[in-house]
Amino acid sequence: MRIYNPLGFLKNIDYFLFVPIIVLIFWGVLNIYSASINEYPNIYIKQGIFGILGILLMVFLSAIDLRKIVNFSIILYVIGIFSLIFVLVAGDVILGAKRWINLGFVSLQPSEFMKVIVILVIAYYLSDKKSPISIFDAIVIFFIAFIPAILTILQPDLGTAITILFPAVFIIFIYGIKKRYIITALIVVLALAPYLWNHLKDYQKNRILAFLNPEKDPLGTAYHIIQSKIAIGSGQITGKGFLKGTQSKLYFLPEQHTDFIFSVIGEEWGFLVSILVLTIYLFLVGRIFYWGLQIKDNTAKVVCFGAASILSFQAFINISMTLGLAPVVGITLPFLSYGGSSLLTFSLLIGTVLSAVSTYKKEKIQF
Repeated sequence: MRIYNPLGFLKNIDYFLFVPIIVLIFWGVLNIYSASINEYPNIYIKQGIFGILGILLMVFLSAIDLRKIVNFSIILYVIGIFSLIFVLVAGDVILGAKRWINLGFVSLQPSEFMKVIVILVIAYYLSDKKSPISIFDAIVIFFIAFIPAILTILQPDLGTAITILFPAVFIIFIYGIKKRYIITALIVVLALAPYLWNHLKDYQKNRILAFLNPEKDPLGTAYHIIQSKIAIGSGQITGKGFLKGTQSKLYFLPEQHTDFIFSVIGEEWGFLVSILVLTIYLFLVGRIFYWGLQIKDNTAKVVCFGAASILSFQAFINISMTLGLAPVVGITLPFLSYGGSSLLTFSLLIGTVLSAVSTYKKEKIQF
């Protein structure tokens, strides 16, 4: 007699992927506590609540067939576009940017969720396409991401807009397209570079210039980069100790609980733990890529490759930014930086990957 087990789906979860994510989430809460305790004493509790919600969300999505999630993506996309328009009209303004919808008990950033939604819509579109894709397919995929990216740039939020576009470009490349189209696209981008530069906001231009020559304005536009490098360097091999970071505790380090959380980790925990964090990200990206190669279903492939690309890209840019190897852009370090919308977004992202893996395991057993 077969007994029904309501928690049977848990056996199909990829724990090599799921457990490191849980470690990152609670490691993030611990470091947010250290970074914010003197200035924002309660936000680590809020982050912890979002962390628990994120874990539950990942478990919930892992129990759902991926195709059901992807089939719902068009509706989510339409809702997301209208949310971005609403933000431009009536969103909350924080630090000069209009990016949030205030729901009373919490503020959400719709552009964050569009990162996942765009990947799901692309997966839906490519579900029955063969590789290599046509130039028409590439254009369709690009515009799926381009529309929310433009609405995000208008907030203004160039960093998030780039992270919306990047997975689409990566999927086009990985899915296969003729080289002449890639070369043509590169030529067009180079030709448009002066136009794009002229249409950047002044603070965006200053950040790029500060990255190229931080010594030119050490107390102004380059202040973030210089203080971040001092913080990370001062941690040396083993760090100054938990709650003992001077750059962060004396407020030399701006945005220390959000964009510059890696600087706090470097200062308080040192080089060894910083390398461990990098290793975890590399392992996660490699694991997701493994499933993208292992699973033959087109929909699951796109979800896995899209998730791996955005996780690796955002972690790389954020950490490079704190080390002075990239311009300062307003993007979080996945699972570690403070921000409910960011944490839930990456939980959704990993949840869809877990759904792809779980669906693959069940169908492999059945057939």
